[in-house]
Amino acid sequence: MNGSLNGALAGRILDRAATNRLFLESEMAKKTNRLLRFFCYLSAANPPWLQPNNMRLIGHLENESSAKTLGDYLVSLNIRNLVEPDAGGWAVWIYSEDQIEAGRQALSHYLENPNDSKFQRARETAAAVSRREEREKAEYNRRIHTPDRIWVSSNSIGPITLTLMGISVGVTLLSFLRPESAIVNALFMSDYAGRSLPEVHHGQIWRLFTPIFIHFDFLHILFNMLMLRDLGSLVENRRGPRVYLWLVAVLALGSNLGQYYYSGPEFGGMSGVLYGLLGYIWLRGQVDPDSGLFVSPMTLGIMLVWFFLCLVGIIPGVANACHAAGLVLGMIIGALPALRRMF
Repeated sequence: MNGSLNGALAGRILDRAATNRLFLESEMAKKTNRLLRFFCYLSAANPPWLQPNNMRLIGHLENESSAKTLGDYLVSLNIRNLVEPDAGGWAVWIYSEDQIEAGRQALSHYLENPNDSKFQRARETAAAVSRREEREKAEYNRRIHTPDRIWVSSNSIGPITLTLMGISVGVTLLSFLRPESAIVNALFMSDYAGRSLPEVHHGQIWRLFTPIFIHFDFLHILFNMLMLRDLGSLVENRRGPRVYLWLVAVLALGSNLGQYYYSGPEFGGMSGVLYGLLGYIWLRGQVDPDSGLFVSPMTLGIMLVWFFLCLVGIIPGVANACHAAGLVLGMIIGALPALRRMF
């Protein structure tokens, strides 16, 4: 998290928080996977409660070929059916009671004249129906986002997220090896306390954004990079690189200015952006479920608890204004679709 130079205590607490977070996220992932497997079981093509006990048997055929031909014919009549082998041959089941009589008539016609051309033509119709249902299912799956699909798809680190991580690591290494480096000093908001930002007024515009790349110890950058990998990759993969880059820039600008005007220039870190991404994903997922943005309750809870522990002073030496400004700004941007509908 963002912190001042005396962040050793915060670093130790961050270590414990990071370890707890990884454990809790792992446990939640296991529970989520079990729950999703259960829902897949419930939504299977032929779930247990739609098996023969709850359907209606209309008759039997001698072999699989005849059963499939009749099944295709029933599909061409929009009669949902199931054919399967049992002790009496191949059983023909009808799903809807309203269609039982029509199904029996179709079976009777087939038994009277199985070579009728209409049964052969029905095969093409059934194949077309099957292809249409597959397309509709694929379209449905494309539009529906479940937590496991969202996080699996976000595991691929996008180029912008990877670049942000690389710059942060490079700047941190440089600051460790050469603490008085002019390059690192030029990344702070200002070299002077106060509210005037003299360097920015003289053209050093990058200082408004670059404090996000400064980290003060190993745990500081480790925790921030882990969160950036998750939250940043999710937004980059779901919203695209241009929207993501714009969002990072706005969140960096807002959170850096908030902290600078609150306490001065001696701060650094990515967490203002991270809290902004958290707020954005949280609110955008609520007001626009089709966006595919989702933050797990565990991640949300841990980050909000950390936010308030820092805010009330239990964890000292943290840039709370940066956190708060980023979170509020991210929530506002995430809620924009709902705000547009309201006004």
